Amino acid sequence: MNLQPTIQKVAGKKEFLRNTVGLEHKTAGATLDGSKFTDGEYVKAGTAVYKDADTGLYVPWKDPSDGGENEEPDTNREGAGLTAHDIKIVNGGNAIVGLVIAGHPLENKCTGVTKGFKEEVKGYLRFDV
Repeated sequence: MNLQPTIQKVAGKKEFLRNTVGLEHKTAGATLDGSKFTDGEYVKAGTAVYKDADTGLYVPWKDPSDGGENEEPDTNREGAGLTAHDIKIVNGGNAIVGLVIAGHPLENKCTGVTKGFKEEVKGYLRFDV
């Protein structure tokens, strides 16, 4: 495990929240699985992620598959939320990012929000306000 922290300044952050009423963050943030993102990519604030049951790391949200011929449906979507700020993925690293788990985001300003994601976080993240 690499415990050498890397600090990078990221200029700008788009606002993806309607307001701060009922805003809650996950304690201690979320560790992103760097192998599931492109090296050098900036993961934008408001990106939908969830905790992978096998690794315990957060990965980009994808709706559960319909269980095709060679595919097992992955229905465990524990810990779903939205990244709280922009973060750059560095080669071989697993970035730690704040995670919004309750509040009022603007759907059109978020990334990766699907019908399945909205169903998973229903009652916590309110897109319909």
